[in-house]
Amino acid sequence: MGDLVIRGARVLDLEGDLHQPQVRDLAIRDGVIITVDEVTADAEVLDAGGLLAMPGMVNAHHHSYDALGRGLLENLPFDVWALHSQPGYLGPRSREELRARTLMTALDCLRGGITTVQDMCSLVPFDEKTLDVILDAYAEAGIRVVFSAAVRDVTQLDIAPLLRNAPADVVRAIEGSAPPAADQLAFVRDQLRRRPAHELFSWALSPSGPQRCTDGLLDGVAALSAEYDLPVFTHAYETKAQTARARSLYAATGGSMVRHLLAHGLLNDRVNLVHAVWIGLDELDLVAAAGARLVHNPMSNLKLKSGVAPIARARAAGVDVALGCDNCTCGDVQNMFEAMKLYCLLASGAEPMPTGVDAADALRAATVTGAAAIGRADLGSLRPGMRADLLLIDLDDWAYQPLNSVSRQVVYGETGRGLRHVLVDGRLVVRDGVVTTVDEAALRAEIADLLGVFRSDFDANAARMAPAIPYLLDALARLRDVDVGSSRLLDESL
Repeated sequence: MGDLVIRGARVLDLEGDLHQPQVRDLAIRDGVIITVDEVTADAEVLDAGGLLAMPGMVNAHHHSYDALGRGLLENLPFDVWALHSQPGYLGPRSREELRARTLMTALDCLRGGITTVQDMCSLVPFDEKTLDVILDAYAEAGIRVVFSAAVRDVTQLDIAPLLRNAPADVVRAIEGSAPPAADQLAFVRDQLRRRPAHELFSWALSPSGPQRCTDGLLDGVAALSAEYDLPVFTHAYETKAQTARARSLYAATGGSMVRHLLAHGLLNDRVNLVHAVWIGLDELDLVAAAGARLVHNPMSNLKLKSGVAPIARARAAGVDVALGCDNCTCGDVQNMFEAMKLYCLLASGAEPMPTGVDAADALRAATVTGAAAIGRADLGSLRPGMRADLLLIDLDDWAYQPLNSVSRQVVYGETGRGLRHVLVDGRLVVRDGVVTTVDEAALRAEIADLLGVFRSDFDANAARMAPAIPYLLDALARLRDVDVGSSRLLDESL
């Protein structure tokens, strides 16, 4: 691949002028940004006059497994939603479905301005064949992926302590089972060796949540992270039910999930706490001191009735925050423009005084902080020596008329409509709004063919889970009276 020159774009430098970025050329060689004077005479030229070049965005939390369930679920609390969305309830899927759903969500990411996705994937079954189909599909799409196989060996539901009078067969159906911790750790270690990081693929580790893991599993993940220098992503304090459980489960650490992670070597600069809606303000100081980060998922937090994370407080405490779009059945679209806008607006709604959570901070959350979360210092900016992951946005779109502030108009006005080109590692994977790596029409046809079997299985699972829902809703109703020390629900803060 020869040199590529992107000529005449406004180039968004997060350390420079965020309102009126300078017009200049970008040069790329072998997937890396170089200086313009290094370019060879036969370089390809991409005319970018009237376009904005900005760093590719990092979706720091995603689950690809429920992509075909988009549009099927709404108005469900987390604990009820999970009965319909988690892959273990549907059982193994065909090779064709695994490939199609992964391609579908990868293309959704690319079209939403995402050049890197962290997929915390529950493998069903927990085997190499399933893993290989998913990873090969990501490679086919041409997106950068940081993949983790979610592990857990405690199957009890987060809401279980509040369940009353649920029949034993109902409880067994919704709790399921899990392989021993040693088997899961051995599998992950084998995969790190069998499919080492290469080109656009790298690894992360994901204990599903501390309350879903025995101490042995957490210790094993911490050891692997240290040995292989891998980032860790774990759900933490996503719901009030999880927080209530932590108060009793972690009595030895004052009921603190964060202190429990610290005690097991999982609070350091490689660790990312996903959601953190109900995190304590004192715990934010621990996160900041450790150099760990939060991964904020504003769309799914709202849709699943989990609450509003204390992002302004986190930033004031010195905690870096990355952004994610979460599942396709609760985040709905893999669109970081939506996530950035909600990042700012929710913080504004929670804090009456000005905060540091503004458009510039949102852009950093979506780019450089996301890159730090996955351990990639070579992503997130458009300077020589960085990998060439970037977006080109049409500034003729009405969202930019008049052009008063590029950063604010991208965050508050862009929806993805103005996205013209997307480059991953210097390769044009979206050109003039068309994906270059996958035949989109053929993929739509494949999904249509697969949907009948998926919907049949989805509906059968919903019918099987229906007897559990009244017990869960009863438990959630009583949860409102449980004091966990704070509230993150909007109706309780009025």
